[in-house]
Amino acid sequence: MVVKEEHIVSLIKSGKDREVVPVLYKKVYPLVEYYIVRNSGTKDDASDVFQDTLLLFYKQIMQNSFDEKYKVFGYLYKISLYKWMNKAKKNSKIKFVDEIENLDYIMVHETANETISNPDENIIRKLFSPIGEKCIELMTYTTYSSLLLEDIMLRMKLNSVAAVKMQLKRCKEKLLKEIEENPSLINQLRNK
Repeated sequence: MVVKEEHIVSLIKSGKDREVVPVLYKKVYPLVEYYIVRNSGTKDDASDVFQDTLLLFYKQIMQNSFDEKYKVFGYLYKISLYKWMNKAKKNSKIKFVDEIENLDYIMVHETANETISNPDENIIRKLFSPIGEKCIELMTYTTYSSLLLEDIMLRMKLNSVAAVKMQLKRCKEKLLKEIEENPSLINQLRNK
């Protein structure tokens, strides 16, 4: 199905956002990324800003507060630029950001590596911890939450559905390798 710009709002209202999101990423995101990277930002910054813009746009449509006199692509681009300018201004006033982020990273990983009282959980933790938090998050979304690839793409701030599929493939390969290298862990789980 070819999605035209003038039909995007009605498609979202009718619940067909799975068809719309890839079009928005194809048409608008490259322009946003180009602008942000050329103005002291990174690709991750661009991804964050564009995702925030899409969430705002979606919310406006669902609350009937989006003014349809605006062209969707131009509107998303302009809002992304404003969001980036605001973020850049705020970040220039903050000091020691890297240290705060590292502290959060350390706290998360120390908590994740604490000993768990249940021995089965310790075995599972040993098996899954080497594949990394991002892989665990991705596999949880696909296996237990049954999220659509487009939703996972937005939540994990990946650039495309193809990137989600590639990351999932790599994570599964890591997990299979870990299982092959630690057959004793699997045997311990089977014997419980």
